[in-house]
Amino acid sequence: MIFSQRYHHALKDGKLVVAIPEDARRKIYTCLESYNSSVSVQRDPNDNWISNSSVFEETVLDLIREHGWDDIPEMSATNEYNYYDASKHIIRNLGGGVVFDYIELAMPYMGDIDRESCRIKINQIFDVHLCPWRLADGEFFKLDADFVGERLTATAHDALAANRFVGAAQEYAKARQELAAGDVKDSIFYAAKSFESVLKVLTGQPQMNVDQLVKSMVAQNYFDDLPETMRAGFADQVLKTLPFLRNKLAGHGQGADIVEIPAVYGELALQLAATLHNLLISKHLERNPPPPPKPTDNSMSYLDDDIPF
Repeated sequence: MIFSQRYHHALKDGKLVVAIPEDARRKIYTCLESYNSSVSVQRDPNDNWISNSSVFEETVLDLIREHGWDDIPEMSATNEYNYYDASKHIIRNLGGGVVFDYIELAMPYMGDIDRESCRIKINQIFDVHLCPWRLADGEFFKLDADFVGERLTATAHDALAANRFVGAAQEYAKARQELAAGDVKDSIFYAAKSFESVLKVLTGQPQMNVDQLVKSMVAQNYFDDLPETMRAGFADQVLKTLPFLRNKLAGHGQGADIVEIPAVYGELALQLAATLHNLLISKHLERNPPPPPKPTDNSMSYLDDDIPF
């Protein structure tokens, strides 16, 4: 589902507000325009006819279908849209949720290299304009209000995805989505579940509970870079913080006294998960370093002398 469908109730009830400054909107449009490549589309699966289209055209058509519009809101109806004008109007004038819908629908039409480059540039735009949103895995998620938390959550997700912890990355994304939608308990639950998934991969013990997994990390010498007298205490006091939050605030140990969990504890769970993920991924990479880059042909290196990146 696109952004406005995933967060339909939160947006409708005003629990989630997407504000995008005008300067950021202009830059987003310019960014997307630079990736508006041609697209070949087979519109009828029973007909081999291929239509020549573009990222902009297909995205506008998809957006209209997803929202069930007869015409694009606040835009004069025409027999045939100019898809450049339509795209500019959507990004510059419509609600932030619709802008996110447009971007999420546009990304699959781009090639792999363009898609990743566009994602990075859009995230940079939001970073510069202090917008608490980032794009990952083709979906927007809201970052924590705190600056350190923003960096942690973005870094942690990228680390999980880059190192093929697919299940953990999906659970972590789910934790972010639940918090953005106002469901703090589920956010804490999925943040802890993501952390547990990483532990299972690192220890190779998918059937163990968290307590057993933490002990297995120590037994498998993951923390031998600490003094021996500290290892068990580190594992017990540090690695079990997030499971504690889950058990007491989102799981079976909560009791009857707590009904509503303040959002700040959901943010805490996300940031704890991010910190622990980054630690565990570092430990994983110590044992499984990425392969060295393939050697390049230096015969043409002189061509790159003036390129600043």
